[in-house]
Amino acid sequence: MTTAIPTLDLPRWRAAGPDERARTSAELDAALRQTGMFLLAGHGVPADLTARMRAVGHAFMRLTPEQKRRYAVSRPYDNGWRGLGALQASAVDGMASAPDLHEAYHMGPTHRTGDAKFDWLYYPDNKWPAELPELREVATEYTGHLNRLALEVLEVLAVTLGVPADHFTSRSQRATWTQNVNWYPPLTAVGRLEEGQMRVGPHADFGTITFLDRQQGVGGLEAWNAEDGWFKPPFVPGTLVVNLGDMMNLWTDGRWRALRHRVLAPPASDPDEELVSLVFFFEADPDAEVRPLPAPAGGGAGMAPVIAGESILEKVGVTLTLAD
Repeated sequence: MTTAIPTLDLPRWRAAGPDERARTSAELDAALRQTGMFLLAGHGVPADLTARMRAVGHAFMRLTPEQKRRYAVSRPYDNGWRGLGALQASAVDGMASAPDLHEAYHMGPTHRTGDAKFDWLYYPDNKWPAELPELREVATEYTGHLNRLALEVLEVLAVTLGVPADHFTSRSQRATWTQNVNWYPPLTAVGRLEEGQMRVGPHADFGTITFLDRQQGVGGLEAWNAEDGWFKPPFVPGTLVVNLGDMMNLWTDGRWRALRHRVLAPPASDPDEELVSLVFFFEADPDAEVRPLPAPAGGGAGMAPVIAGESILEKVGVTLTLAD
């Protein structure tokens, strides 16, 4: 494989001098131009908190279908539960394929602007399950860490591009975000696979950055770039996967890729394999203008600016949801 997936160690970055930061930035820039992914170490999310988040998320998935339906999403951009087969991520790439083999529970921010319609569109209410009162407390603590990390990583990326450190964060103080618990049930539970069916089909995320805390499995994450095709990125316990989305691709005017990725089907070789992924999708202030950076920071693709929230709603409503 020609692609190296670098690791950004946050404590080391904070303590680094100009020369070391320049070397780290060069490694990040190369990987983001080619693939759109890196690993994050020293992130400060307590391991026991992550374990509790995964456990309580998994407990939600073990509720009965009737219980989970009480918390079902009611529109494309919403919080709550989506059942097995409700999503088709590969539609993002314009590909017709079988529905994804996972269930998801979505949580989001509690920002309020005072504009009822705006808040309804961009900050949908969370649907906390009465059966698991601890989920709200654990998720609030966990996503607090992920929001802190998002702002710090965006500053690192701005420095890497040679623009002011607050270029992204100044437009991300009321950012929309979604924390997913993705449950990938075993083959023994889902039965026969349709042709080409995956846990998550090939796609790129919509926002600026995504944090992924994953479990390693046979039917696990794969990433893509033009040089290597599909490949399995490194799994390093204790790190988070960071991948870029469409909004960062646009913001850098094509300099950096939105990571194309997929999650393979539950494997016949291990029909009992069951995985739970914690996925945090971070976007920007919904009313922020995302204007492509000019050269030399930008890649010169000539992309058109967008309003962040409008872009997200359009993509989610058109391409992601099948069953709403």
